[in-house]
Amino acid sequence: MAQTQPQPLADDIGFLLSRAGGMVLGAVNKALVPLGLKVRAYSVLVLACEHAAGVNQRTVATTLGLDPSQIVGLVDELEERGLVRRTPDPADRRNRLIAATEEGRRVQEEAQGLVDQAHRGYFEGLSPEAVDELRTALKRIVFPRS
Repeated sequence: MAQTQPQPLADDIGFLLSRAGGMVLGAVNKALVPLGLKVRAYSVLVLACEHAAGVNQRTVATTLGLDPSQIVGLVDELEERGLVRRTPDPADRRNRLIAATEEGRRVQEEAQGLVDQAHRGYFEGLSPEAVDELRTALKRIVFPRS
């Protein structure tokens, strides 16, 4: 039986996605240090800013691919800093919505600039069209039903 040559690691798409993700994650975490944020808390803040009336913790957990119990600590941290507040969900009083405060929106806007700058460091060798194609392909993987 003929042996096949192993695929070079540099051609393994799983490795490349993981390595690229880790590199970008590290750069973004470093960029967010001046604001006292890390990627997970920043992501919760972005979702809260995207939903004017607030977003429920289950949606945040599903979107971020985290256990709902992990979201509680992130929201607590953001709430203590005055960046979000929990409000009753008018559709279901048993649930709370996570809503951005004005300060949260200001910090998110500043953070977005830092994140964009960190991203530019990795994507500057790609055309804007290639970056859009990459974003579209990754969305299809991450959000297959969207």
